[in-house]
Amino acid sequence: MKRLAALAVLGLAGCGPAPAEQAEICAILAAPGVPGLDRIGDGAALAPVDRQLQARGRIYGPGLRLGQIRSWGRCPTQAPTVEMLLLDGNHAATKGGLRADGAQKTFGTCFYVRTETRWRLLACRINGAS
Repeated sequence: MKRLAALAVLGLAGCGPAPAEQAEICAILAAPGVPGLDRIGDGAALAPVDRQLQARGRIYGPGLRLGQIRSWGRCPTQAPTVEMLLLDGNHAATKGGLRADGAQKTFGTCFYVRTETRWRLLACRINGAS
């Protein structure tokens, strides 16, 4: 029984992102922009980027994830509303919003682009808002 438990722990330990991938994820999550709250720039103009990320991007979420959604591991800083991170090449998006009593109240997307030295916020939009 102890051997089975040890194998399970070892198997789960390998589920997190590799160190370089973890650093990239944490850099995006620490960047400015709070999905579901912030309206910055022209988020509507980034609809093609959003479609690209949803079609081809890697999807990350908090905690242990299975299937298509990978764990984003442990990051010291992130916006409190982030529920999902999409990453593909030089573009990324965080998605999420406010909840009250478990119900979604707002939902939005913040878009980022990779520069030579960091991830830069391009825009944030609140989905369904004018």
